[in-house]
Amino acid sequence: MTGFQPFAPWVSAEAAEAAAREAERAAAATLPTDIAGLRLHYDAFNRRHLAVAQDHYAVDIERSELGGVAVDIVTPKGAEVGPRTLLCLHGGAFMWGRGAGALLEAVPVAATAGLRVIAVEYALAPEQVFPAAVNDVVAVFRALAANQPAASIGVYGCSAGGALTAQATARLIAEGDALPGAIAMLHGTGLDMLGDSRAASAFLTGGDAAPEGPTLATMPYLMGARADDPLVFPGEHRDMLAQFPPSLLVTGTRDFAASSVSMMHRRLHAAGADASLLHFDGMGHAHHMATMLPESRETFAALAAHFGRHLA
Repeated sequence: MTGFQPFAPWVSAEAAEAAAREAERAAAATLPTDIAGLRLHYDAFNRRHLAVAQDHYAVDIERSELGGVAVDIVTPKGAEVGPRTLLCLHGGAFMWGRGAGALLEAVPVAATAGLRVIAVEYALAPEQVFPAAVNDVVAVFRALAANQPAASIGVYGCSAGGALTAQATARLIAEGDALPGAIAMLHGTGLDMLGDSRAASAFLTGGDAAPEGPTLATMPYLMGARADDPLVFPGEHRDMLAQFPPSLLVTGTRDFAASSVSMMHRRLHAAGADASLLHFDGMGHAHHMATMLPESRETFAALAAHFGRHLA
């Protein structure tokens, strides 16, 4: 166990204070080992942060269904939104994050970008495995694209949702669908979460480095899937990446997924795809869940600019 490493002066005081609070909270908590307990644990985390987000980002939320999949439609309160729409794919190791977690990732983006955001309640493991979640995302995308140009739709996700964004994009490419106008992958992408960042993030945050621990490939959702399948890890296939729509990738130096995210950016760039990387010093995994941090607001603004620039 190492000490919590100090931040550089350009990391906001708010982020430094929030990181210290979360480290203390994590040290005092006992993480459940069963799936029901884990879902309750992370739901409590998400609800706590969602309450803050809803106090500062004014939106309307409507429960609905698209393509046979449950969704929450989030729109800026009182705003007239056009056809441009974002699909939000929540994080949570493919095992939790529905409800409050999905809304936490959708609310500030809808308010900041002035766009309709549809949070997708995709299939979760261990009850369902690959490609069940991809099937749900593609069903929602196709239902939406039946009534508006695919190029007016964007897709983004964080952590497992970032990986799912890459997988759904690869599936659309493989099946010859019209593609979203742009995508964004935050703290997770089309590569397994390997590399130096797994050990480095633990050192920087005062945790125990465990590079031999679980990876995406060994998570319940991908049990039985082939790691060499371009629909599982499209980042390993240059010909697939060459067809990706404009992509924004986001990570931080204390994010255990930073190596995979930065490598995905390099590979997209090498394949000739339009890709940009926003790499925050001092930020950890899914830092924007604390929606009031200056770095979080910068992330939401970057998403708004990215989709505003590329969506038809």
